[in-house]
Amino acid sequence: MENFLDTHVAHWREPAAWLAEDAADTLRTGLSGSPSGETLYASRLSGVRNPELDFVMLAFPRDAGVVLGVSVDLEPDEDAAMTQAEQWLARLMDELCAAQGFVQAEEPPPLTEAEWQAGMARSLRSRS
Repeated sequence: MENFLDTHVAHWREPAAWLAEDAADTLRTGLSGSPSGETLYASRLSGVRNPELDFVMLAFPRDAGVVLGVSVDLEPDEDAAMTQAEQWLARLMDELCAAQGFVQAEEPPPLTEAEWQAGMARSLRSRS
């Protein structure tokens, strides 16, 4: 997780990298292992390094663990964006040695196991 964030979000350990007033608290509790149910978003303006990405997401699910995600713009060419999203899914899973991942449109990351399973079920693309 830390290598991924180091690669994709400048100064991710600093609250200013995230679009949240309580980012310091969320980072502190989430990184200490507390399942806070909170999600942080970094944008191109706040530290996302790759110009292909609109956002990088870091979520601390209520069930424990961490969910990482990226956001790509679906406009103006949705087919090209889906190809890009699928490439990012494969990249994320490889970088993180993740067992599961999925592509969905315009939804926040899941924060419980049930939400994860529901997201996988309605995903546009998934990998296990």
